[in-house]
Amino acid sequence: MTSRADNQIIGVCRFSYLGEGGFVTQKHDFDKAAEILYAVPRMLRRFAYFENICLPSLAAQTDPDFRLVALIGDTMPFRWRKRLKELMEKYPFLEVCTLEAAGPLNSTRRAYRRAWDGSATYITGFRIDDDDAVAIDYIEKTRAIADQLLSLGWADADTPAAICFHRGIYWDMARPEEDQFWDYSEKEPLGLASAMITTPEGMTNIYRWNHRKLASQARCWIDPTDYMFVRTLHGYNDSDRSIPPDARAIPAWQARKQFRDRFGLSPRKLLPLMQQLMEEET
Repeated sequence: MTSRADNQIIGVCRFSYLGEGGFVTQKHDFDKAAEILYAVPRMLRRFAYFENICLPSLAAQTDPDFRLVALIGDTMPFRWRKRLKELMEKYPFLEVCTLEAAGPLNSTRRAYRRAWDGSATYITGFRIDDDDAVAIDYIEKTRAIADQLLSLGWADADTPAAICFHRGIYWDMARPEEDQFWDYSEKEPLGLASAMITTPEGMTNIYRWNHRKLASQARCWIDPTDYMFVRTLHGYNDSDRSIPPDARAIPAWQARKQFRDRFGLSPRKLLPLMQQLMEEET
């Protein structure tokens, strides 16, 4: 199927962005929040996640025609900006958007527009955290569905629509390896593996609402079938994450295979690295 030329796929990752609201660290005053956010141990940990989980899964996409914007604050120290710039050289789909402190919607609207090619009528914008991964066909499937929704008139310039994949693997790094991996289909939209069809000038995007409220605010196309995300738990998540009570345990060998085949990750390298990170913090 031929892709629509008027629909551009863009992702935004708020990479230690010190904005107005939206993060646990920002319950403190601005200076204290910056101190916590940019502490060297924390930033090294965030880069370890970003470089070994998030970016490799995007680099392995079957459809490489997309952009990822790392949204950062203008308060981020130079050493971390330099490291992100080096990642841009390795990953052509990556670009950095540096902004002053702003609210979640205003900042992400500007970030999506930063990667806009200037000609597409629509942006299908997805969100992702630095410590999460998406399946290697995530962009391909998201584009195909978005194009169909636009062609059917289910989404248009006045009617945004969300595309939400609900099934994924929860990875709890704090547990023993045989108890770390869990299969779960979300009962409500998750921020991860969700995107929204909007226009570049539109006043909304996938960050506008708490993801748990998304289905009450926008049209949602939902698929709970295939594994489409890896959601990590490691004790340093900004959001309140836990293994859902009715999740199904996955044997470690099976999770390793899924990581390799479904997410483009290298479990031989990744699992020992994450275990080492956990041990350094205990």
